[in-house]
Amino acid sequence: MDRTDSAPPAPSAPPAPPAPPAGPAAPSGPQRRIPRTLLWIAAAAVVLRIAVAVSDRSRPTADGAGLVRWQPLASTGSLASDSKKPVLYDFTAAWCPPCHRLDAEAWADDGIASRVSAAFIPARVVDRQREDGSNPPAIAELHRRYGISVFPTVLVVDASGKEIARMEGYAGRREFDAFLDDALRKARSR
Repeated sequence: MDRTDSAPPAPSAPPAPPAPPAGPAAPSGPQRRIPRTLLWIAAAAVVLRIAVAVSDRSRPTADGAGLVRWQPLASTGSLASDSKKPVLYDFTAAWCPPCHRLDAEAWADDGIASRVSAAFIPARVVDRQREDGSNPPAIAELHRRYGISVFPTVLVVDASGKEIARMEGYAGRREFDAFLDDALRKARSR
């Protein structure tokens, strides 16, 4: 009798996995698309940023100052004396809806902004009474000196501080253009 006949068969080994193909393995579909997708997202972000930058050039600034080249309050008197131009004060406040209309319709307009910047020494006077409880001393003095009680008030004064023209409130662009014409005429006749 042969012992091999009665012995249980030896366990067979599992089949060997197929050999990998020669050369580098190609990435699967989804992994291959990630870099291309990221490239498109980055390109779209760059294009969007450029478009926003170009379109924001002609918009007023966040503080509503628009396109006018506003001068610091402390230097308006000396600039007016040196240039022989009148000072244009824009008395405004953050809480004032007519002030926001003036910002959007006048100060953000290229024609008005360039006209004001060329013919006047423009200075923006922002009231902070409601927000902070008081104004800085220089602003409080201007309010007292010129009796400012309405916002917006656009005031044109000569280099010595003597009032030439005043516009209280904002009635629209046409009226504002007429005010600027009248203020310039009065300033030139002095």
